[in-house]
Amino acid sequence: MHQDKFEILELLNRYILSIDTHDDKQFADNFHDDAVYVSPFGTATGREQILATIHQWHTGGITAGKRHMMGPWRIEVTGDSAISVSSYWVVNAQDGTSIVASGDYTDELTKKDGVWKLQKRVQTIDASFKM
Repeated sequence: MHQDKFEILELLNRYILSIDTHDDKQFADNFHDDAVYVSPFGTATGREQILATIHQWHTGGITAGKRHMMGPWRIEVTGDSAISVSSYWVVNAQDGTSIVASGDYTDELTKKDGVWKLQKRVQTIDASFKM
């Protein structure tokens, strides 16, 4: 079980780092082909829509000059399924330093062919931040 939690943490770290490096392919590779991503900006169903969504965010400038961080995590593993709950915050690193958003991720993860990936991610934003 400790190995599973470590692999899930590595997946979540790859996810968050892929946003700041604008690695759209790596971002989408963190999700299974039939995954669902629910965010304050809309819902993407399937890996292709998830890839298109992150590409749109990057090219549209929503992630420009931002640093994304997450943690702490609570991960519960049951066989080849897991639930993870974590917090995130986004820092404007371009024009001074300020927190521009914070919220939570609630994740359903599954292990298929020996590899953990996101099956469903629900992202919420704290009410103090207006979209």
